[in-house]
Amino acid sequence: MTSAALQWIAVLAMAVDHVGYLLFPEIPLLRAFGRISFPIFSFLLAEGFRHTSDRKKYALRLAVFAVLSELPYELFLYGPERLGTLFPMKNILFSLLLAFGALWCAERGGGFFFGAALLALGAELGGFSYGAYGVALPLCFYFCSRAFLGEEKNEDAGWKRGLLAAALLTACTVLYCAAHSSMFQIWAVFAAVPLFFYNGERGRRMPRYFFYVFYPAHLLFLVLLNVLVLP
Repeated sequence: MTSAALQWIAVLAMAVDHVGYLLFPEIPLLRAFGRISFPIFSFLLAEGFRHTSDRKKYALRLAVFAVLSELPYELFLYGPERLGTLFPMKNILFSLLLAFGALWCAERGGGFFFGAALLALGAELGGFSYGAYGVALPLCFYFCSRAFLGEEKNEDAGWKRGLLAAALLTACTVLYCAAHSSMFQIWAVFAAVPLFFYNGERGRRMPRYFFYVFYPAHLLFLVLLNVLVLP
């Protein structure tokens, strides 16, 4: 399975999750399916960090669209009555931006690992989406891929990497569920299935800015649908 296929699965799961949250809260299966989206986005972030030709532009895209997406996200979560309040930076792009910074620190190693830990702590204390889990998961996937560098042609490397990614995902998710005294996020472990079949190839990716535009646009669309069309 290519990274392009993973990207489409993650976008679809995210959209289904948001439809379930706002329009069909009585159907928990929609939210359960949506749990697989963030682990896949985390994996893609780690892969993108390793392979991008310009990390500064990558981080800048995350930052710009995180800011642009916050108002649609606030409207999606709380409705129009929240307009005019300070944005608490809760949308997922802010979490991915922090994770990107943590990946940069982890790659440099040494004392910079402390910086990665501080970013994870800041995500947790600052109320960012998924908290420390949102930073730790991309880090786990990054080191998982690093563990098999140079073994791309080894037939066993693919399934070994898949098993390691599944184990790390399960461990992080169980800890997250325990810390929040809720098993709701446990459905995220099923993201291990598409990740296991990842073949390391790009495939035919969606346009570079598609996700960044789709994210706030689909939130606004759901808000308008909920307010103007549905009773």
